[in-house]
Amino acid sequence: MSRHSMGLGGPPSPYEAGPEPADRSSVSRQPAYQSLRRSHRRFGVRATAVAVGGFLLYVLLSSFAPALMNTSVSGHLTIGLALGLGQFVLMSVIVWRYLVHMRTRVTPVVRGLRGLARHHETTGRERAAFEARTAPRDEEFRSW
Repeated sequence: MSRHSMGLGGPPSPYEAGPEPADRSSVSRQPAYQSLRRSHRRFGVRATAVAVGGFLLYVLLSSFAPALMNTSVSGHLTIGLALGLGQFVLMSVIVWRYLVHMRTRVTPVVRGLRGLARHHETTGRERAAFEARTAPRDEEFRSW
């Protein structure tokens, strides 16, 4: 047993159960959470559409317009090779936009929701402690 579980103070052992998690349904009903989900979903749909669209365009042009893809741009560089290398650029831009989106739109809302969840946890713990202090204690005074 740890000092914490025996009531002697000190930090709790990492193997002991921590406080109850916040009520997820109360956080998920918050307008900020709903807005966060919509924003994240909207970005994901757009990014997926751009990535798949770029790949699909490349494959379709390669299949149905080989003469266009073999057109030389400069020296040995063809339009097909340039579009193939452009796929790396496209994915880099999508990843960069994802990071910017997370930093500017998602992270601030998540921090606020975490604070709200911690507030609910603290309030719940304080309420439970108050109820434990004020509850009748019949079981402590047993007859022999």
